[in-house]
Amino acid sequence: MLVFPAIGLLLWIAFLLVGLVLASILWALSSLAFWITGLKPLTSQKKVTSARPDPPRVQRPVPDPAPTRAAPPVRDRAPRPAPAPASSDIWPKWTPAHRRYVDEELALWQEQFDALNSSK
Repeated sequence: MLVFPAIGLLLWIAFLLVGLVLASILWALSSLAFWITGLKPLTSQKKVTSARPDPPRVQRPVPDPAPTRAAPPVRDRAPRPAPAPASSDIWPKWTPAHRRYVDEELALWQEQFDALNSSK
């Protein structure tokens, strides 16, 4: 009774082994064909390279330690007039003090950016 399942199991293992051998032969033939046609380099000719080439090295000039014109200190600037109050439905959770703070910070950043552009 156990002979038939054992024969089936042996036939299944034999089938898998034959499939493995055929796949190996097919792989070897395809590799050989790629090497002959030059589409795949030989293992002795492989170079180890990274996926991305390193960018070229650029030497940047050293900045002048003493700038010709110093920016004025931030504290010496005249206070700005408060912007017109916005309606409460635009920014319902922002207070007028927070809006003034944000506007002053944005104006300060813009001044510093303009000072960078004006030196060129």
